[in-house]
Amino acid sequence: MSEGNLYAQRVGLVLSGGGARGLAHIGVIKALEEHHIPIDYIAGTSAGAIVGCMYALGFSPDQMDSIVNTDEFYSWATGIIDDDYQYYFLKPEENASWITLKFSLDSAFQTSLPTNIVSSVPYDYALMENTAQAIAKAGYNFDSLFIPFRCVAADIENKKTIVFRKGDLATAVRASSAYPFYFKPVYYDGKILYDGGMYNNFPADVMLHDFQPDIIIGVNASGTTTPTSENNIISQIRAMMTTPTSFSVLCDNGILIEVDTDPFGLFDFTRINELIKAGHDAAMQKMDRIETYVQRRSNPMVLMKKRKAFRYSDQEVAIDKLTIEGINGKQADYVRRIIKPSINPLPIARLKPSYFQLVADQNIKSIYPTLKFNPLTGYYDLNLRIARENDLITQFGGNLTSRPVSEAFVGLQYRVWDRTAYTFTGNVYFGKLYTSGQLSARMDIPSHHPYFVEAIGTLNQYDFFRSSTAFFADQKPAYIITSDYNFGINAGVPARNKGKVVLSGSYLRNADHYYQTQNFLQKDTADESILNGINTSLTFERNTLNKKQYANQGTFLRMRIRYVNINEYTIPGSTSIDRKQRKEFHDWFNFKILYDNYFKKKGKLKFGFYFEGAASDMPFLANYTATILNSPSFEPIPEMQTIFLPAFRSQVYAAAGLKNLFMLTNSIDIRLEGYIFMPYQEYIRTPDLKTEFGKTFANRYYTGSFGAVFHSPIGPVGLFLNYYDKQKNPFSFMIHLGYFIFNPGSMD
Repeated sequence: MSEGNLYAQRVGLVLSGGGARGLAHIGVIKALEEHHIPIDYIAGTSAGAIVGCMYALGFSPDQMDSIVNTDEFYSWATGIIDDDYQYYFLKPEENASWITLKFSLDSAFQTSLPTNIVSSVPYDYALMENTAQAIAKAGYNFDSLFIPFRCVAADIENKKTIVFRKGDLATAVRASSAYPFYFKPVYYDGKILYDGGMYNNFPADVMLHDFQPDIIIGVNASGTTTPTSENNIISQIRAMMTTPTSFSVLCDNGILIEVDTDPFGLFDFTRINELIKAGHDAAMQKMDRIETYVQRRSNPMVLMKKRKAFRYSDQEVAIDKLTIEGINGKQADYVRRIIKPSINPLPIARLKPSYFQLVADQNIKSIYPTLKFNPLTGYYDLNLRIARENDLITQFGGNLTSRPVSEAFVGLQYRVWDRTAYTFTGNVYFGKLYTSGQLSARMDIPSHHPYFVEAIGTLNQYDFFRSSTAFFADQKPAYIITSDYNFGINAGVPARNKGKVVLSGSYLRNADHYYQTQNFLQKDTADESILNGINTSLTFERNTLNKKQYANQGTFLRMRIRYVNINEYTIPGSTSIDRKQRKEFHDWFNFKILYDNYFKKKGKLKFGFYFEGAASDMPFLANYTATILNSPSFEPIPEMQTIFLPAFRSQVYAAAGLKNLFMLTNSIDIRLEGYIFMPYQEYIRTPDLKTEFGKTFANRYYTGSFGAVFHSPIGPVGLFLNYYDKQKNPFSFMIHLGYFIFNPGSMD
């Protein structure tokens, strides 16, 4: 029977939900088109709505296959923001926090639990961007799409199904696929909407009611439901929230295709080709029956021409009017200066960087975009529904270790958001090794070329003597306590989206207390070296690492040039050889570069490369210990920050290392790392405890680490065997929970 027969059979396709499993629908559609089975109407829930929407927009099965096999689609599904749109400039400085609690002073210190475990930001934007033009062409009527389309969502307050027949297509599909606790729900028409599968996971009734097709082909790709059990809280929540679905095609001429998706995880988007094949195979098993029921055939050439005609447009989407809701007028001005500072129409291709800059802003909790064509202007209107982040942030964390270097961390942050954003931050660290406090006030100025200005003060103290253990008894410092005070101003600008350039100027005071001999008594006094002066630096930093410690993806690059101008004041202790107090002026430049790269590689095995170099014309200070304490140090292994290792400090050095990572699971890494440290000229302690240079490239030192990391919800749990070359006891074993992250020192 030909396509042109006026009274030809009309065929409706119904697609179930099923998370990642729902991508099997693409294989079904591919099989139907291969056998020229027409699809006149399509209705879907959740993943079925996503696939159905793509088909209704005029994408062929091969095109859909290509789309879902991209890294971009994986990012949409898993909430990963692409590196090209990570806005590092606005990212707060890393600290040792495990838990972050957010409160609002305007709401009597109320806080709330998150409603989702995966960010919907990439998905929200992709739906808006990829549907805006087609739904405008259809006049916001789903019947006028390339294939008439329906999808359903769940109104949980009124316990009923919402059927989308018109309006914003992106919002309809987003609501239909808002799987509870995975994605955020969608606020629509005064209602909070969740995944349509909660109440109707197979909308054959909607298909029959709205389109009354002669034949319904239904596809169930949801898999077998896990039975509810007393020990499975997820199954209990699902049972309370969902209504059982009957997978019935509801008409005499109905065909149900059951795809075996039980071997696939509900949110496993790594086996897409296998899922598509499973859908194709299941459809082929029913193809004889389908061809018997459906006598009409589609013409591939006619179908291709219709697709091209529907998808063709010679006009780019451009945004003229911007409306913002959910925040006050001054905050809306702040947003407008980022998103659309000019009155000229904004091409959508230029919107994305600004949009994700806004997403990265710490003042914004959530953002939902919608685009609508305005026939009066010929451009699109952009609406942003924004929820403000709570203004009071508390953080708790630290590090628990098998060595006496454990520490606790507490942080507090308060934000003031107006036309300009202000952030006031304070934190404290306290432990046997490390004690610190920091206060800062930062002002962020939004614009096409944003910048920040920050006043900051930091106090640090390291007690290397008190935190030593039997592992390092042979190299236990006689007595070393270092303190530094740093008060200054930072000003920064973004270096594209992944980097920043920061100019800093500060007053510093370093106070180092130490004995230079093991033979001292309690009544003896320590040597004291005090450095007072000015420290200025220019830093370029680029960061795409996926974790703040023990990363396994991304790159980090830092280049810093520093000028130090100080007065050194040395007060010898009672055991010092030279008993004369000294006061000297010094100034020097220092350049340091650090590069850390984890190469992109699919599979369980990954490789990383690390390089670090330093060059300084710092003069010798009053004695060897003072010189070594204030020299650049090489500390690629986290534990090295807690040990005083003179061998890995030098005025000029180069160092490199290789990292081998085996991804045992998504949460567990096995790590083997090895590094070589090459000082240009070592510092040599003279008999009178002064400093001189050793021979050029006379020695090199090795360090390495082997162990495992479990990336827990609160922080890394590490178990490591570390090696430090040419030490009397070169090996150390350490177990820890938390982060070896400290406030920056005056020379960092």
